[in-house]
Amino acid sequence: MSEHTFLTTSLSLAVGLALSAGAAAQTDPPTRKGAAARMMEEVTVTARKRSEAEKVQDVPIAITALGADQIDAMYVKDMTDLGFTMPSVQTDESGTLPGVQNFTIRGQGINSSIPSVDPTVGVFIDGVFMGVSHGVIMDMFDVESIEMLRGPQGLLFGRNVTGGAVVMRTARPDGEFGFKARTRVSTGLEKNVALSVQGGLTDTLAGKLTLYYNDDEGYWKNTTDTRQTDQFWGPDGLGLVDFDNSDPRFRSKPADGGDTGARTTEFARGTLVWNPTETLDLTLITEFGNMDGDGPVWTTRESLNNGTLDSDETAQDENGYSDVDWKQATLEMNWNIGNGTLTNILGYRDLNSDARTDIDALSAPLFNVPGLTEQDQISNELRYAFTSDNDKWDVTTGLYYFQQDIKYREQRWGGLGILLGAQLPVINTVNLGGDMDHETWGLFGSVDYRITDRLTLTAGLRYTKEEKDAAVINADPNAGGSPCQDPTFSSCVFDSLSDTWENWTPKLGANWMMTEDTMLYASYTKGFRSGGVNFRNALPSIVDPGPTNEEEQDAFEIGFKSDLIDGRLRLNGAAYYVMVSDMQRELNVGASEIPLIGATGVLVWQATVNAGDVDIAGAELEAVALLTENFSINASVGYVDSEYDSYTDQVINAEARIFTETGQNVTLVGEDLPRLSPWTASLGATYDLDLDNLGLLTFRGSYSYRDPAAYNDSNTLIYESKRMVNASVQWSSPQSAWTVSAYGKNLNDEVRWGSLNGLIETSGGATKGRTYGIEATYNY
Repeated sequence: MSEHTFLTTSLSLAVGLALSAGAAAQTDPPTRKGAAARMMEEVTVTARKRSEAEKVQDVPIAITALGADQIDAMYVKDMTDLGFTMPSVQTDESGTLPGVQNFTIRGQGINSSIPSVDPTVGVFIDGVFMGVSHGVIMDMFDVESIEMLRGPQGLLFGRNVTGGAVVMRTARPDGEFGFKARTRVSTGLEKNVALSVQGGLTDTLAGKLTLYYNDDEGYWKNTTDTRQTDQFWGPDGLGLVDFDNSDPRFRSKPADGGDTGARTTEFARGTLVWNPTETLDLTLITEFGNMDGDGPVWTTRESLNNGTLDSDETAQDENGYSDVDWKQATLEMNWNIGNGTLTNILGYRDLNSDARTDIDALSAPLFNVPGLTEQDQISNELRYAFTSDNDKWDVTTGLYYFQQDIKYREQRWGGLGILLGAQLPVINTVNLGGDMDHETWGLFGSVDYRITDRLTLTAGLRYTKEEKDAAVINADPNAGGSPCQDPTFSSCVFDSLSDTWENWTPKLGANWMMTEDTMLYASYTKGFRSGGVNFRNALPSIVDPGPTNEEEQDAFEIGFKSDLIDGRLRLNGAAYYVMVSDMQRELNVGASEIPLIGATGVLVWQATVNAGDVDIAGAELEAVALLTENFSINASVGYVDSEYDSYTDQVINAEARIFTETGQNVTLVGEDLPRLSPWTASLGATYDLDLDNLGLLTFRGSYSYRDPAAYNDSNTLIYESKRMVNASVQWSSPQSAWTVSAYGKNLNDEVRWGSLNGLIETSGGATKGRTYGIEATYNY
């Protein structure tokens, strides 16, 4: 039985089980507040890993937290939506490969899909760190809460959270029977069905099953039809061949003059919570999922700007393919001992991603890339958090271990003759990739001491030891490598790379309750981003593949949190200054910028470097106001600026080498950091109309703005400013069992691109323009 059939059958069985159980239970669903009032409800968070969750307004860090009610009220449907609701935050996909995030917070992010490049924004799902950026663009169905922590979080979360951390918690069963089902249809055509069933299995054991299925038929129109031509890349590096649908090796789809961007996503998540005693609980969460369909959609900016293509069109010679499978398990224990809680979180994840992308976006096969990523990880965090008998001390201590193995293989198929204007294509294949074993140990402790009822001091320290062993393909004959053009990678030359890093992460802070409703805070902390290697080691004769030095930063922050006007206005703000040493960057340089790159057949050169020392400063403000009992607004604004203090010899020497080879003065690292939009802002409004016995109508509208930003480090490619206008109207039944919504997303019809490259100024990872949809949800 296929996974698709399994999930479809499971959906049918779960619906039948829930309906029959619901008919027998005959219990009225609880009455819920209107969406406007729910926007003001305070969320509890686990950001400081205390023995108990804390109110978000009591946590002296810059954090935006949404509970299930706020996620529903703001109509947040996936991780990408969040980046338009929070200050100085971008949660976009990379665009090169499906489901790969390039999150940026306060100007710190990556612009790469290289799995060996560590993130600056760590993603934690149910307490488990995601070791690679693949597969973390999640739907918000059955998510209990999401916390967006801005600024370095290294003391409690470790490495690779220099920009911040995204902490997600899936919903847990509480032992009572419950059932939730959702169906959605939107223009595109996209269809979605999701449900969860929970209940008590015994007096001490509760279970939940969550099933999800999404079928996107493809929003984009491909104007090219290559089915009957010889301009289609064959499988396994065979070159240009006639398309033969009977050959099982043809996983990619040729362009057929129709829709593209089709993708099916499905997953099943099971959760068990066992409470054998009043002081002990254990939670087991398992998830199996698959995402399968076309490759990412790319287009040429010239075609869009000249009007030969509409914003929802592409002219790719093939639609490509994507196939991502994952399985993961989390076992969490919480044991109340003395004045505190002993917590252990054991996590496992296995990911396989196989994709093929037409990056040139032309009707001729210029630059097509198949790539394979395999990653498995295991981690364990053991910690004890307690409060002293006199209520003066809050202490959290912990021991952390993380290990992952990564394998990456990529082929670049280039029609160099087309690039050079020849009548017949010249086929060139370049193989890239590598393998890595990555291991990290951490030991940490954090103490809060209440000097008075209003003043609290914080001190903490973390020790980390990390080791990486890698073997990276060297495809550059000028550096002792080999072009390695065979499809099996058997003739490739691998360079062995390894390094070990040790460091200490301190944090000092203070918070003062100026009034009962207003807190002021200040902090200093360090942050570290792991040194890394480059699996796309195309031209090591210019820049070696690593390991790069680890990135280090000193971060200072002051802020305030307040609940004013009898709790009807929540106003939070922060200002920060960050000094980054040895900032790591992922250079993206196209053949149009440096002819040397095209001559090697690489077409787009990507290198990882320590670019230099950078200062980042900014400020942000967030507000939620309940103007009347049925009308609320939420707003945010953020400003961030950066400046290079100096550039490393690695960058200067690489520019000099390119000048020696080509006679060109090239700037590899410009003044602006990629994906840093100086100004971001958002404004939303929620209004509830009480229909008495007929239920409740909720009207929601939002506007978001994001400044232009550089895409690449050389600043030759620029993201345009982005605006997002969304609106929805929702009817809720009198007891909120049923909700039916109609919505429009991106009503201003601005297509957003997740990736660019300098080959011929192509853009990839496009998100949809204007879409409309209807959605129905039933809660029992």
